[in-house]
Amino acid sequence: MAKSKKELDKDLMFSKIMPALSDNPFTAPVTAHIPAPAEVPEDTDALSALREKLFARSSDFVESETNATINVMENLVLRKVDSIIARFNVCTCDRCRCDICACALNDLPPHYIVARQDAIAKAEIEIPEKLVMDALIKAVIKVRSHPRH
Repeated sequence: MAKSKKELDKDLMFSKIMPALSDNPFTAPVTAHIPAPAEVPEDTDALSALREKLFARSSDFVESETNATINVMENLVLRKVDSIIARFNVCTCDRCRCDICACALNDLPPHYIVARQDAIAKAEIEIPEKLVMDALIKAVIKVRSHPRH
């Protein structure tokens, strides 16, 4: 189809303004590089695999053998996210799962503790399950209405 005189030829204008660039990056189709999912060893469970994707730590982090600083809400959200996704028939891709967890954790108050692994379970019992489920349901509704994939 022929262009009218009033329509601007974007490629011609770009070549006049930026002669050093041979290709116009604004008219070329954008292909985003999507990294391949990291290989997860078979012996790790889905909860730890999702945790690694959500909360990757820097390379200089050294985990203490005796005590750990942990957000108890993370554990509760990650433990319940799959049941909520199944109940509400939401997309199960990693992007949607991560978005649901992030939205829920943003709505929940953080509850950090410094404790050994055996004391973490006691701290998780103290938090009402209804609080976590409400935040997850709101997050699922939000992500389902506006998925980012």
